[in-house]
Amino acid sequence: MPEAVERLPDAARAIALAVARAAIPAGARFPGAGERTIDRTERLLSGFGQRTVSRWGSLLTVFDNTTRAWSRGRAFSHLPADEAEALLSRWASEDADIARRTMALALTAPIKVAYYDDAAVYREFNSTWRWAAVATESPRWKAQVTAGDTVTGDIDLECDAVVVGTGAGGAVVACELARKGLAVLMLEEGDYHGRADFDGRGLENVRRFYRGKGTMGTVGNTFIPLPMGRMVGGSTAVNTATCWRTPDWVLDRWAHDEGLRELSPDRMAPYFERVERELQVAPSGEKILGGPARVVARGCDVLGYSHMPLMRNAPDCDGAGVCDYGCPTGAKRSTDVSYVPSALSGGAQLMTGVRADRVLREGGRVSGLEATALATGKRVRVRARATILAGGAIMTPMMLGRDPVAKRLAWLGRNLSIHPATTVSALFDEEIRGYATVPQGYCVDEFRREGILLMGASAPIDMGANMFAFTGRKLVDLMDAYDRIASFGVMVDDETRGRVVAGAGGRPLILYRLGRIERERLRRGVEIMARVYLAAGAREVYPAVHGHRTIRDAGDISRLAASLPAASDWLLTGFHPLGTCRMATSPDRGVVSTDHQVFGAEGLFVADGSVVPSSVGVNPQVTIMAMSTRAADRIAAKLS
Repeated sequence: MPEAVERLPDAARAIALAVARAAIPAGARFPGAGERTIDRTERLLSGFGQRTVSRWGSLLTVFDNTTRAWSRGRAFSHLPADEAEALLSRWASEDADIARRTMALALTAPIKVAYYDDAAVYREFNSTWRWAAVATESPRWKAQVTAGDTVTGDIDLECDAVVVGTGAGGAVVACELARKGLAVLMLEEGDYHGRADFDGRGLENVRRFYRGKGTMGTVGNTFIPLPMGRMVGGSTAVNTATCWRTPDWVLDRWAHDEGLRELSPDRMAPYFERVERELQVAPSGEKILGGPARVVARGCDVLGYSHMPLMRNAPDCDGAGVCDYGCPTGAKRSTDVSYVPSALSGGAQLMTGVRADRVLREGGRVSGLEATALATGKRVRVRARATILAGGAIMTPMMLGRDPVAKRLAWLGRNLSIHPATTVSALFDEEIRGYATVPQGYCVDEFRREGILLMGASAPIDMGANMFAFTGRKLVDLMDAYDRIASFGVMVDDETRGRVVAGAGGRPLILYRLGRIERERLRRGVEIMARVYLAAGAREVYPAVHGHRTIRDAGDISRLAASLPAASDWLLTGFHPLGTCRMATSPDRGVVSTDHQVFGAEGLFVADGSVVPSSVGVNPQVTIMAMSTRAADRIAAKLS
């Protein structure tokens, strides 16, 4: 059934139309925004829940009246087109304060996506707008899957191990336990999606596949989105397939400084090897790296920086460019196509659309858990010899926090690291077409020991429009040239540690403040990328940081290098929440032991990113998988 579309009142729609026309005037390749853009924006926002359109409409009204102070008492919607475009650009510009910049961003972000999310735009750039659904045969192991909407009555189940979550932690530990002959039940809050569901649409699929419809983020000195998958496969199904081993110097630190000698490089190496074989990890092929890798490699060669293709778990990748929205070709070996099917083939069971609520106890030990089938509200009670939480660094501490054991775990929910990241784009005279390549296939690894990792960050055309804070003519000129834009990410190893606590309605409240060290590393990373781009022949460089949105020469780079942008000046994302149930040698230093068992809770284990002791400075899915492989060996030994 199509989603109901909330409509703006006529007065608010008139303001929205004025904003859209000012944000996206006619350019060389495309007409200006108009009534159709507002229709599409209403449809887009309606997908994020009731009253989202109404709240946007209220913000439009506030904007329309507030701008009178900058337009001789006239409402924005009554200004001539050229004056409206100039005023909106000033509000989004380097000279505006944070309140005006934030309002300009909130008003124009959905308009940009709605406008460029258009089949005609994609055709102009010779790009696929929507991938056709691919019919696939239903394998035998699908009989092991029970959808929560078919649970019409309360049920009681029994198994050796119940695993909450099917991402990088849960799917791996479930599969490894099933291979050892144990009876395993996986519980997944999301649904089991397949190739037929992965059509490549950006925000449409963010709403479908991400927790909180992609709106999760931190509260602190700046808002940092934390995209997390909510489906079978978890975030592995909607990431870029990048596979890094935990750096040896990080493992050495854990072994020596934290006393976690079992995580030393030599002891972890066999687990990394097992994971990499399962995922068929290999370097990105030259054929699918495309323009972004070409120009970055060229710039690095001029400057003498180390650079290389990234290792990925996508052996048959054809560079569709939509990894973050589910792989439409089935090339990525995320856990929904690797570990989960293998676990089911080995006899495990899976229930989807089921939320784990609380752990159960019997005779002084954890004896299973109670869950709810979300579609029907029916209770699912599971008795198990081992209860394994693997919902990720945000949701696992939330569930543990509802248990009496939480009172004895001082570290629960603390120690959160997120790997803050930003983007740097550049305009070239040559064709780049980053949207038709692997989004993250190449890296500059020269500065890893400094806590700075530079990796590809190409975005589809509609999502790419919001990488630029510009509006008006500057935005249109850049988007007209989007096939000549290269984008790379700057990700930093963070020293700041945040916290996850229960917020309103029991939802997670993610507290995190971007510190000086992180800001210095981000600035340094942006400076490096700007040098690489200019050395490669870029016309202009566009960092996603206020005060330095356009870099043209060495003087602009020097000005950036001499600055320290505030936390609120950065446009950031945190893709890798870790550490909120950290592994430690004792309960006064963490939440779980080296056997992954929760301190003081016999029979209760954690196997996900929350147990990772610290930030690792690289994409952590292989770290989590290797640790979870080891966890399965330990848990199986306890159950034998």
